Amino acid sequence: MATAALVNHDIEVGRRIVATLTRASIPVNVYLWAFVPQREEWQFIVATPLVDTKGPLEAYNEVNRALQRGGVGDDMAAATVFLRSPNDRVLKSLEKESRAVPHETFRVVNASIAGSFVEDAYLYHGSIDIVALTNARGGDLDKYSVIYLPHSGGGAVPSKQIDGGGSLRTFLESKPLRLRRDVVESTIKEVSETGSGSVANVQLRTQDLKRLGLL
Repeated sequence: MATAALVNHDIEVGRRIVATLTRASIPVNVYLWAFVPQREEWQFIVATPLVDTKGPLEAYNEVNRALQRGGVGDDMAAATVFLRSPNDRVLKSLEKESRAVPHETFRVVNASIAGSFVEDAYLYHGSIDIVALTNARGGDLDKYSVIYLPHSGGGAVPSKQIDGGGSLRTFLESKPLRLRRDVVESTIKEVSETGSGSVANVQLRTQDLKRLGLL
């Protein structure tokens, strides 16, 4: 099956792209991995209005600068990221689906996107992204920036600053997130070891985002 070609590393890199562009306040309507059978490869597609407002060349320049600043360029060749207009009929449909089911998932597409036939797609939605803001580890002086993504509106991204590892644990264990204990532990370990981390497949309603201070 074509989807077997998309490995966990690719999915994780995709999450980093989503988080990086969100934090860079680049407006994006939908993110997805798309399997193009003619080339027998997965392509990461970013549907951004910058393609229409600034033109493809400037849009690529802006996105690539953001990815380089976010350190994502080292994990993924820039040529694998494809920018598309969100006005594409199929992308509009996928955007609508992603909002109806706010978690990462595969979709059977079997349709053309900007002239390329796409067989399968992996859509991103509903994640918590955490970045450590200080170099200190294991102490109450640590600070963390937390966002819910993707954020498609552009402009300032709603974020929450958390002071201290204990407060971060309390946040992750809070009722609106409904995270399993092993997920909380693995996320805290990831942030401690790498300076950042993410929790995928988090479904939050507007009232939940407000309670968590993420809206």
